[in-house]
Amino acid sequence: MLNSRSPPQYKQQSPGGSVGSVGSVTSASSSSLLVGHYQSAYGQQGHSHACYQHQLHQHQQQQQHQHQHQHPHHHQHHHHGGRTSLTPTMKRGKKQWGTRERSGMSFLIVITFFAVFGLIILTEVFMIDERTHNGMVAMRAGGGASLGGRMGDSMPDYDNVKDDYDLLDASILSDNKLGFIQLRDNKLKIQEAAGADGQRLAGMLLNGGGGGGGGGMGAGAFGVNVPLIPWGQVLPDKVEETLPHFPFGTRPTDGDWQVVNGTRFKFFVYSAYFDRREGARLVRVVGATKTRGPERVWCRFWYGPSSANATEAGSSSARAKYTSATVMARVKIIRENWNLKYSACFILCPVRAPPLTVPQFVSVVSRLRAPPGNLLTLRNTDQDVDFVNPTRNGTAKKGASASFPVPAPAGASPPSGDNIPDRIAVCVKPFHFNYDQALYLMEYLEFYALLGVSHFTFYNHTLGPHASCVLQSYQQGLVPGNLTAHDLQPLLPAEAARNATPRLLTSEHYQRPTVSILPWNLRMRSQKEIRTEGLFAALNDCLYRTMFRYKYLALVDLDEFIVPRYSDTLNELIGSLNQRFRNRNTGAYSFQNAFYYLQFADDVLASSGIDGGTDQLASVRASLVTQRKTRRRYKLHPQKQRSKYICKPEAVVEAGNHFVWEFAPGKGSLNVPPKEAILQHYRVCEFGGNDCIKAPSIVDRTTTKYVNRLVQRVDAVYRQLRQRCDLPALPPMPKPKAKPLTPPEKPNEKPKLVQQIREMDAKDPQDQKVTAAPKTTPKTTPKTTTTTTTTTTKATTKRAASKQQEKSNPTESPRSKPTTKAPIADRQSLPSVNVRKKRKLIVFEVNDFGVPVARVEYQ
Repeated sequence: MLNSRSPPQYKQQSPGGSVGSVGSVTSASSSSLLVGHYQSAYGQQGHSHACYQHQLHQHQQQQQHQHQHQHPHHHQHHHHGGRTSLTPTMKRGKKQWGTRERSGMSFLIVITFFAVFGLIILTEVFMIDERTHNGMVAMRAGGGASLGGRMGDSMPDYDNVKDDYDLLDASILSDNKLGFIQLRDNKLKIQEAAGADGQRLAGMLLNGGGGGGGGGMGAGAFGVNVPLIPWGQVLPDKVEETLPHFPFGTRPTDGDWQVVNGTRFKFFVYSAYFDRREGARLVRVVGATKTRGPERVWCRFWYGPSSANATEAGSSSARAKYTSATVMARVKIIRENWNLKYSACFILCPVRAPPLTVPQFVSVVSRLRAPPGNLLTLRNTDQDVDFVNPTRNGTAKKGASASFPVPAPAGASPPSGDNIPDRIAVCVKPFHFNYDQALYLMEYLEFYALLGVSHFTFYNHTLGPHASCVLQSYQQGLVPGNLTAHDLQPLLPAEAARNATPRLLTSEHYQRPTVSILPWNLRMRSQKEIRTEGLFAALNDCLYRTMFRYKYLALVDLDEFIVPRYSDTLNELIGSLNQRFRNRNTGAYSFQNAFYYLQFADDVLASSGIDGGTDQLASVRASLVTQRKTRRRYKLHPQKQRSKYICKPEAVVEAGNHFVWEFAPGKGSLNVPPKEAILQHYRVCEFGGNDCIKAPSIVDRTTTKYVNRLVQRVDAVYRQLRQRCDLPALPPMPKPKAKPLTPPEKPNEKPKLVQQIREMDAKDPQDQKVTAAPKTTPKTTPKTTTTTTTTTTKATTKRAASKQQEKSNPTESPRSKPTTKAPIADRQSLPSVNVRKKRKLIVFEVNDFGVPVARVEYQ
C-alpha cells in the first residue's frame, strides 16, 4: 500500500518566510524544485519508494521544526492567499469565547426584563398615586391655595378594604379615596382635597356662604366661600331646596330592578335595607354596575307624612310634606364577580344622626339636578310591615304598591339575638332557561320542609308554566298540610352494638312551607356581562331580606340537599353542634360537597315500593331523585370548594356562593364534620361525558330515613295540583330486566350450564377438578382439564368449555378419563363459549356502625 502513495508536495516558501500548509497542492515548478532537493540530499542513490516516503517525511518534520523556532508568529498570521488552519488551542479559545458571549447576552436579557418589569410597576404606582392626588387643592382655614387640575375624574370610586362600619368613624375625614363636590353654575364637579396639615380630606366644596358643613372656607380662586362638608353628611338646606322633589309618578318598589339615570354604563338597583348592626346607621342598597371604576352616585332619602295624615296622601298638602335629604354614596363591588364587566354591588349611604332620621324611601341618582329614575322602599326599619304586622310570607301590604305610598304605623324595632324566631329559611339563585321541573320542585320543597325549613325565597328570571303554578300554589296556601307517615331512625354505632330498637320519626312539628317569588328582570347578558343572571346580588338580597326574621339561612341550589346523618332536622343538627363546640362566635356552618352523579345506576330499593302502600305511592318513590340516586362519589370536596353553608343572617355582611366573604366583627365559620352531615349534590358529570362514574364510589342511603314521609307529602301535593296546574303523568315504573333469550335449537342449555356451575362451586375444592381423556381414535387430541379460579369470568369460561367437551363424547364414561392436564396450546385451541365478560367493581357501603366497607361486584 505504500507504493501507491504519491510524494507530498510543498508550497513554495515566500521571501518573507511565510510558508503554506503541508499537503497543499502547488504549481508544477514547486514540484520540480522538491524533486531536485530530494536528489541532491540523497546523492542520486536508488532507494525504494518506501524509503523515499520515509526520508521525505523526516525531512519535512525537521524543516517545520526549524521554521517554528524562527517564525513563531506565523502560526497566527498566515499568508493571505492560503486557507486558515486552527490549532486545538485556538479552537478551544474560540469556543470559550462563544460561550462567554452567549452567557453575557443571557445575563443582559434577564437584566433588561427585570428593568422593564420594575419600570411598569413603578409607573402603575405613580399613576395610581397621581390619579389619587391630582385635582383641586383646598385649605381648611381660609388658605389661599390655588385650585387647578382636571376636575371631575380624579376620585376613585370604591374602596373594598375598609369595613363598612368605618364610615361612621371620625377617621373618615382622612380617607384619601373620597373627594369634594363643587356646585357652581348648576353643575356638579368632584375634586380631591388636601388639608393644611397635609392630611387628605373627604367632603364637598359648595359655593355660597352658609350651609351646614364642616367649617367655613375662605375666598379661594373662585372668589366665593366654599364650606367643607364631610362625605356622608346631608347637603345644606339651601342646596336641597333647589333639587327635584319627591317623584309621585314613580311607584315605590321592593325587589324589582330599576335603572339609575344619567350613567355612562349600566347601573341598576334592586332593593334597600337599613343596617343597624354594631350601632351603625347605614342604608345598604343592592345593585349591579360596572366592576372596574363604577360611576359616582348619590342617595336621596325621602321622608313622608305621619300616619295621621295618611288619608291625605294624594292631596297637595301631602305632597308638600314629603321632604328629602341627599348624601354622597359609596359603591362597594361584591368580591365574587369572576372579573366580568358588570358585577353585583352595595351602594352604602350613612344616616348620620342628628340631623337625619331613618327614611322611608331612598333613590339612587347620578345627577342631582335630574329627576330620580328609581324609588325603593327601605326595609328592616321600625316601620317595616314584617315587624309591625308580621305575616307568614313576609309580603308587603297592598298600599305599598299604590301610586302614592302609604306609610306604615309606628312599630317596635326588629328583634335581635335570642329574640329572633328559631326558624330556617332557604335562598335559591334565580330560575333560568325556563325551568319547568314541577315534580322535582315538589320534592325539593317537601324534603327541606321535613328538615325543618319554614320559608323559601325564589327569584324568577324565566320559569316554566308548571313550575310557576306549583310555586304560586305554595305561596297562596293551596297545598295540603297534613302528614301522618313515619320512618325509622337509623341506629348509632353504640345502639346497633347492643341491638337497640330504632325509634320512630314522625315529624310532629311539620308545617307547610311558605314561598316568596320575586321578579328578576336584570337587563344584563348572563355569563358575558355578569355572572349567572347576577346570582350574587340575589344571594345578598335574600340575606338582608331574611335578616331579623329567621335565625338561620341556607344558601343552596335546586340540586343540593344538606342532609344530617344522625339528626332528623337541621334545627336538631345545629343545636347539637352548638352544644358540643360551644362557640358563640359561630356565624356560619359549612358543609362539604358530595357528588351523586345522575349517571349512576338507580337504587333497586327505589322501585320496591312502600310497605303497605299502593302502586301510586310506588310510582312516586321511583320518581324521586333523592331515593333513586344513592351512590355517590367516595371522595368529598374540601371546604370552600363547592361547599355550601347555613348562616346566621345578622352575622354576615357579604355572602358568597360557597362561603361567606365578610362576617360581622368577631364572627366566623364552623366546618361541620362529614360524619355529621354533608351536602348531597345531584347532577351530571361536571366535565361532560360519563367518565365521572369511573371514580371510586360508595352507596349512601341516608335519605331513605325520610322515604315514607316524603312520598306521602309529594303524593298529596301532586294529587292536589295535578288538574289545577295540568301536571304531566308520573313516569312509569321501571321494568325488571328481562332474561336474555337462548337459541331456539338449545333452549335449556344455558340454565343447565348455570346450574352445573353452581353445583360445582358447592363441592369440595378437590372435587372441582374436571378431567378429560383422549378418544379411542388415533387422530384425537387429549382434552384439557380446568380448575375453578377466584375470578368469576375465567371460571365460567373454563367450566363451560369442559361441559361442551363432555357433551361431545356421550359414550365415554367420566371415570375412565385420566386426570392429566393438556398442553397450553391445546387449551387455547378450544372453541370459545358465548359467555359475556363481567366487569369487576370495588363498591363501598356503610354498615350499621357507620363504617365504610368494601366489597367486590361483577357487572
